[in-house]
Amino acid sequence: MKFNQMKWAGYAACIWSLLYIPIHIYWALGETTLMPGVWKVEAKWAAVNWGASVVLLAAAIFALLLVHPWGQKIPRYLMLAMGWFACILPITHAVYGYITKGLFLAGVIPLEFFDFSAWATIDVDYMILIDLLLFEPWFLIAGILFGSATLQYQSKIKEVMDQKNNI
Repeated sequence: MKFNQMKWAGYAACIWSLLYIPIHIYWALGETTLMPGVWKVEAKWAAVNWGASVVLLAAAIFALLLVHPWGQKIPRYLMLAMGWFACILPITHAVYGYITKGLFLAGVIPLEFFDFSAWATIDVDYMILIDLLLFEPWFLIAGILFGSATLQYQSKIKEVMDQKNNI
């Protein structure tokens, strides 16, 4: 398989990361669409969202490093470690979210399990709905895309190493 045919996952992970930035900037600027409530300290909410935007931009750049020659300047072990971390972290986030929200909806765990101390007001039912239908799927897809991109990167490394060994 040619390297050009293997770039789709890196580009998809990049785009997926970039798509989540606008809503965080929107929230950082004080807007509340899709929010289940209002934070007690708006400055902290803004900082969380500016921070998330920076992390998402870094993730998008990293996804491109997995498919472009610039990424070859970074040690392979570091690229692989970061790639698998970028896969496992969002998948773990999604699985944790699905399990805890599912257990709450099933009546297995109490509402007190969740920490709402940062919120001045919150609509818990809406928070769980938006989490299960929007945020957790986003994290799950991000993890799958980064896992696919990392697998493709790993395959490229193996292909290059095999070619060097055959010379």
